[in-house]
Amino acid sequence: MKENQKIVTLDEILVRFDKQTKEFITEIERDEKNERIETVDAMVNDIKGQKNQTILNKHKYISEIKSGLGEKIKENPTTIIKHTKPWYIRLNRWFRNIFTKF
Repeated sequence: MKENQKIVTLDEILVRFDKQTKEFITEIERDEKNERIETVDAMVNDIKGQKNQTILNKHKYISEIKSGLGEKIKENPTTIIKHTKPWYIRLNRWFRNIFTKF
């Protein structure tokens, strides 16, 4: 046996292994915590974006009604115009309903 070589006991190996395992676990938990924070922030920002988009669409829809359709409603408030779809679109929908049931 050489004098440079050091003998390591099994207890020392186990202690080192336990220490590395604990450090690894704490590092993984820290990474997961950071990811959770990022995802929560992303969800909050997504919700805010959806609310702003909804408000924008609502104002756009109201302005469209005020600009064009509002005049027609003022002229004929009791007239209802029913728009029917062509027969081929209704037939296509009927076939789609049949085949999506299976």
